[in-house]
Order: sequence, then structure tokens, then C-alpha cells
Amino acid sequence: MNEQTRWTHLTHKQIKQCLSEQSGICVSVQVIKKLLKKHGFKRRKAQKKETLKQMAGRDQQFGRIAELKAQYQQVGNPIISMDTKKKELLGNFYRDGKLYATAAITVNDHDFKSFAKGVVIPAWPL
Repeated sequence: MNEQTRWTHLTHKQIKQCLSEQSGICVSVQVIKKLLKKHGFKRRKAQKKETLKQMAGRDQQFGRIAELKAQYQQVGNPIISMDTKKKELLGNFYRDGKLYATAAITVNDHDFKSFAKGVVIPAWPL
């Protein structure tokens, strides 16, 4: 992410609460919306635009997957895609959701493990 981009994941209500608690400033949510707009903050979603590198055989790999999918569909078999080893990669990778930012947020166009700075395994809720 661009180091010059300022962002927050806080909601309008949370910003209002923080302002009130930290500096005693009491403003409405409407004022916060106007201030965010005035200072160039917009609701944004990460965009997969930063190309990492070309992988040899990548097109053949996806072509083979498409062939197999078509074969299974022709004979009436169901096709299920699932991630059985859920892990979160640390780094400039795509995360679902939106936040307020002053500029577009770009992330790697692919989430390859080799470009991760680490891996986090989410805790299972008890």
C-alpha cells in the first residue's frame, strides 16, 4: 500500500465516539461525513492491480481445470470448490470489505504464498 495513503476502518459512529472521548469534541455523524468528504476520504475497496510475476504454465493449469469442469458437468456430476486449509497470508493481499481512504488502495493481483511476509491461521470460534 502507498505509504502516503491515510485510511481508517472506523465507522462514522466510532469516529464520533473517539473525538468525544479523546478531545471532548462533540459533533454529529453528518458533520463527520462532510469532513471525511472534504479531506478526500471515500469508501473504497482494495483493487487487485499490482502484478507480481508471470508464472510458467499458469494458462495451461487453468485450461486443464476448465476442461475437467466441462467433463464433469457433461455427465451431470456436481462441481464444488472449497478451501480446506484456511490460512490468511500477511502482506499486500486482497481483503474483502471497504474502508475510508484518501486514495485508491491497490494490492497484489494474486495471493501467492511465496510473496507473503507470514501466515496466520484464524482461531476457530469457541
